Amino acid sequence: MLKVLLPTDFSENSRNAIDYAMHFYKEMACTFYLLHTYTPTTMRIDYVLGSAGQIGLGDNWVSETESEINEFCEELERINHNPKHQFITRIALDSLVDEVLQVTIKEGIDIIVMGTQGATGAKSVFLGTRTMNVLKVAACPVLVVPKGCFYKAPKEVALVTSYKRNFSAEVLEPLKRILTRFKSSVHIMHINEEERLDFTQKSNRNTLDAYLNEFESTYHWMPNFTSKTKSIQVFLKELDIDFLTMVKYDHDFIEGIMREPVIKKVSFSIEIPFLVIPVEN
Repeated sequence: MLKVLLPTDFSENSRNAIDYAMHFYKEMACTFYLLHTYTPTTMRIDYVLGSAGQIGLGDNWVSETESEINEFCEELERINHNPKHQFITRIALDSLVDEVLQVTIKEGIDIIVMGTQGATGAKSVFLGTRTMNVLKVAACPVLVVPKGCFYKAPKEVALVTSYKRNFSAEVLEPLKRILTRFKSSVHIMHINEEERLDFTQKSNRNTLDAYLNEFESTYHWMPNFTSKTKSIQVFLKELDIDFLTMVKYDHDFIEGIMREPVIKKVSFSIEIPFLVIPVEN
């Protein structure tokens, strides 16, 4: 049974991501873990130190939040009507990143599905701070669902790569599962940062080709615009891509994308689901 972690702050955006996940996995047996975390500013020091002024504040929060998330879970079960799906709720007075790491390890989570922004997210920001932090540390794939992105079967899937790291069956398995389930085409995009691929890049490209030879696949070179983000954005629009995939290695170019000033000027506000597959070096 697939185990899916669904962080939620009860915002419209996180609810949209949850709805997407239920549709995306509607034919699969899943356990959905609904996770809500909260660390009030007034509690970050005093509560941890056991200040008398904060005694009982955590208990009140737990009681109120348990009621809220249980009602939310009951609503999802009523709407979902899927006997293959079950829900487990979890709340914590902790940072989202810390709790995500703990739940992922303890429960053996297969994938995290979350929205791009929380309740206070600015429209001009591609990834909210919480989502960005989860992407940086997650030990399992993370599927990011942009605000206003409604479910449709992914038919045109993109994989963005620099070819600088080797591919393995394990790394590509999440992508291959999607291609198999939805009979999708895969478009491999490389940003043209060099005149030609070096020996390592050619070898990695051949490995990738061998792993994906059973699928309808095409390879593309994109110009290196003012930023990698812009190159990806243009590529997605030109090929009408409806699902984006990247493999995240430590210190790889995807981290550069996260650091680029896309948040202000380029506004990398993609409107399609974005799957990030982490790989330990």
